Amino acid sequence: GVVEIFCVTTGQQVGFLGGPMYTAYKIITAIRLAEHLTETLQLTVVPIFWLATEDHDFNEINHAYYPKADGEVGQVKFAWGQQGHPVADLPVSDGAKQAYDDYFEHLPSSPHLAHVREQFACRGEKDYCTWHARIWSQLFSEYGLVIAEPTILRPPAGALFRFALQHRDEIGARLADVSGRLQAAGYDPALSADMAGQMYTFDAEGRRIRVSKPLQHLQRTLVHPERYSTDAAMRPLFADAMLPTLASVLGPGEIAYQAMLRPLYDLFEIPQPLLFPRKSYTIVAQSEAEQLGRYQTSVTAILTDKLDMGATLHHLVPPSELAIFDEARIKVEAALSPLRSHLEEMDPNLGKTWMQTLNNSMRSIDKLEGRATKVLMSKLGLSRGELQALRNRVLPRGRLQERVLSLPYFMGRYGPRFIDKVLSAGSLDDFSHHILTIGDDDA
Repeated sequence: GVVEIFCVTTGQQVGFLGGPMYTAYKIITAIRLAEHLTETLQLTVVPIFWLATEDHDFNEINHAYYPKADGEVGQVKFAWGQQGHPVADLPVSDGAKQAYDDYFEHLPSSPHLAHVREQFACRGEKDYCTWHARIWSQLFSEYGLVIAEPTILRPPAGALFRFALQHRDEIGARLADVSGRLQAAGYDPALSADMAGQMYTFDAEGRRIRVSKPLQHLQRTLVHPERYSTDAAMRPLFADAMLPTLASVLGPGEIAYQAMLRPLYDLFEIPQPLLFPRKSYTIVAQSEAEQLGRYQTSVTAILTDKLDMGATLHHLVPPSELAIFDEARIKVEAALSPLRSHLEEMDPNLGKTWMQTLNNSMRSIDKLEGRATKVLMSKLGLSRGELQALRNRVLPRGRLQERVLSLPYFMGRYGPRFIDKVLSAGSLDDFSHHILTIGDDDA
C-alpha cells in the first residue's frame, strides 16, 4: 500500500565546513523531533535539511573560525570572483581547498583529528554545495536525514511563483499590517514590509536579482520556473508548498520573522507548520569545568556575564596576604598625614603635591600587591591568562560557541561519538540553553 510520509524541516546557508555550530544543532533537533513525532503520531516523519544553495550572500559562507591555544579565535577564508551569483554556482576552487587545509592545520592536535579531516574533505566533488551536501549526508544519513536542495523543487513551483508575483502588493500590505501591530505592541518587526516577500530571478550574467516588475514575469514563471527563487520571507512558503511539513526547526531570529508570515500562509492557502525552537548548547570539557572551579567560578557565571576577572583573582588571595597590604596602605597614609597641614600652611599648592605623593605611594603598593598576587597564583597553578583563555573558550569572540565555532573542531576534540552525545543531551521540549560537559575520558 501507499505510505504517507510527513517531514520536519530545517535549513541554513551552505556555511564553509558546516558553518557555525548552530546549523548542526538545527539538524540534531529536527532528527529528534521527527523521531518523537513518528513515535507519538504513529506516522512516518523524516527530518529534512534545506540546503540554501540559491542564497547569494557569499561573505556569510566563505569562512570558518578556529580556537587558538590562548583561547582567542583565528579565521580562514577564501575569495570568489563571481559574488552576486547564487552559491550553487560556486566551484570547489583552489582557494576553498587551501582554506580547508589551513583550517585543519590550525585545529588542536588530537587522536581523532585525522579521521575528522578526512570526513570533511572534498572527495572529487566539482562544486562547493555538492561537497557540503555530502558532508551533512555522510554525518547524519544514519539518523534518517534527507538533504533538500531548492533547484530540484523549483520546476514544479511555477504556479506558486506566479501567484507570489501577482499578489506582490497584497503580500506587502499583509506584512505591513503585521509590522504595524508589532510596533504598536512595543516590538521591532523582524521583516521589512517594503522589502520582504519578493521574488528573485537571474540576469544575463547569472547574478541573482530582485524581480522589479512582477506583472511582466507572470507567464515566464510558468514556462521557466527554474529561473526564479524566493527571498527569506517567501522561502518557508515555497518549502511548505512543496513538502508535507509538520514542523519547522528554527533559530531565534527565524522564529521572529516566520511568526510574521501567518497572513501569507492564509493568502496562499498553505498550512503553516509548527515553529519549533532548535536546541542550544555550550560544550565544555570536564577538565575545563574543573579548572574553572579552582578559580571559584563556573561556565554559568561566564555565560551570564557575572565573571569579574579582577574580583575573581582577588578573592583567591588568602585574607592574611591582603591584610598585609591593607595595613601598609594605612601606615603610609598615617605617616604622610602630619605633613599635609604643615605643607599647606607654607604654600597651598604644596597640598596638591602632598596628595599626588600619597596617590603615587598607593599606586606603588597596588602594583606591588598585583605582582605578589601573580606570584601566589603561579604557586597555586593559576593565572589571569589561563582564566581569560577559559573564558574565551566558553564565549569565543564574546559570543556563544554555536555562533562562532564549527562542527569539525568539536568532533576533532571530543571524538566520533560527539554527535551521539549531543543527540541525547537534554529533553526535546526543554528550550533553555544547555551546558554540555564531556568527560576527558570520553573524548
